[in-house]
Amino acid sequence: MIEVPRTEAPQCLRENYKKWGKEYKRNLEANPNYSHHWHNRRDEIEGALFWMTSNHCSFCDIQPLRASGATIEHFRPKNGKKKYPLLAYYWGNLFYSCSNCQKKGTRFSKKLLKPDKSAYSFRHYFIYNYSTGIIDPNPARSPEDQERAKITIDWYGLNKWGRPDERVKERNSFLEDQVLGKNKNINDYSYRFILH
Repeated sequence: MIEVPRTEAPQCLRENYKKWGKEYKRNLEANPNYSHHWHNRRDEIEGALFWMTSNHCSFCDIQPLRASGATIEHFRPKNGKKKYPLLAYYWGNLFYSCSNCQKKGTRFSKKLLKPDKSAYSFRHYFIYNYSTGIIDPNPARSPEDQERAKITIDWYGLNKWGRPDERVKERNSFLEDQVLGKNKNINDYSYRFILH
């Protein structure tokens, strides 16, 4: 998970997120099966998230995201057991996400790491095994920080779905390109957090 600096919210959200959140909450209370919608602004919102992440998943950092099934993740879930319907349109709660990371579903804990927090750093919370591609909690950190890393790894499936092998291959490709003098932009690669 790479640091994702939060950009300015699209105008439609700046102007409407409170109103739309209240509307969504009322509809959800009246009908627990009420379906969330983007008020015909999904393209605008998704475009802003696309730009913010350079077409990478905010959690696993796979790229290109649209080809792998892009979704908009509500960090604090808009519905479910622990729900935050008033944050359904709040910019700071929305992340561009791949369909696998979206499998986090409606789980939420304040311990879950948020990639747009200024205090977040991959190297602080995680260690990476360059030969296996596995991400683990950083054992040099506090038990609380290790628990936060573990929850994030588990809920976003950072070591599932062949991701460790993909990370090893991507790093090898990056190193080969460097040797061959192919000066590609780092945003052209997945898993940028292991390429530094």
